[in-house]
Amino acid sequence: MWDIYVYFIQLALGLLLWALKFRHLPVGLKILGYTLLLTLLAEGYAAYLMFQRTTNFYLYHFLVPLQYTLFSCLFYSELKGGRARKTVLASIPLYLLVSSLILLLLQETSEVNTYARLLKNVLIICWAFLYCREIFLGLTVVQLEKEPMFWVSTGLFFYSLGNFFVEGLMNRILEVSYALAHALYFISIFLGLLLNITFLVAFALCGRSPRAVGKDGAPRRITLKKHV
Repeated sequence: MWDIYVYFIQLALGLLLWALKFRHLPVGLKILGYTLLLTLLAEGYAAYLMFQRTTNFYLYHFLVPLQYTLFSCLFYSELKGGRARKTVLASIPLYLLVSSLILLLLQETSEVNTYARLLKNVLIICWAFLYCREIFLGLTVVQLEKEPMFWVSTGLFFYSLGNFFVEGLMNRILEVSYALAHALYFISIFLGLLLNITFLVAFALCGRSPRAVGKDGAPRRITLKKHV
């Protein structure tokens, strides 16, 4: 039960920072704040249903696609490569279509939407990898620890990677050992709390410098010059 309270406290703190620093945030982190707001409302209602001993699985059939859409918009706003941006943007309607087909043909609202979650995790891993690839190949960031989007992409990468294995193995492990499945559940909880911490760090780093955001709302970056 403690994990639920910690989780909601983290979401609330993230939204508080988002609201306080909204004017100084780049477009990507503004989108992240809207994602947290959506998550807080949906998870809050899901928790209410859980305490009422009512199934809440159907909520995630709508929440997961919406989260993916917003996270994709976040990466679209931060990526610089034209091909990468087009790929991320094109994935949104395709993911929504596949999620709808999964709902209609494979997993009803009374079931956990495992397939849609797994697909979301795989795609988010890819977009986070593309962002990190741009950073390291382009040498566009001097101090990674002070780059808000680096914290966001790193958190999403490890959260999605970990949950890909946790959610993919959960049903099979439940058939073998409830104790092991319970341990996997807490790994998922830990990953979620860690993800929210990276979001808090990202929000905290924004607005510390008047040059952190350009006139168009995009983050300003310093390019390293190579000396011959």
